[in-house]
Amino acid sequence: MRRGRVVAFCEVKSKAGDGYGDPLEMIPPAKIARIRRAAEAWLAGRPELGDLEVRFDVVAIRGTKVEHVPDAF
Repeated sequence: MRRGRVVAFCEVKSKAGDGYGDPLEMIPPAKIARIRRAAEAWLAGRPELGDLEVRFDVVAIRGTKVEHVPDAF
């Protein structure tokens, strides 16, 4: 998503219950690395966006509650 001078890449995790941990715990280092590589590739194909601030956010959905964590990784 882009707002003004910021482009944010966002990972959304949802958990229906607490049985397997918190949604924020479900983003392992390997997944973070893949998201970063994908973002780099996407930005490389759009040099006109090279001067924008880049942010990596997470949205955690727990039942009916939504938590936005900006600059999560």
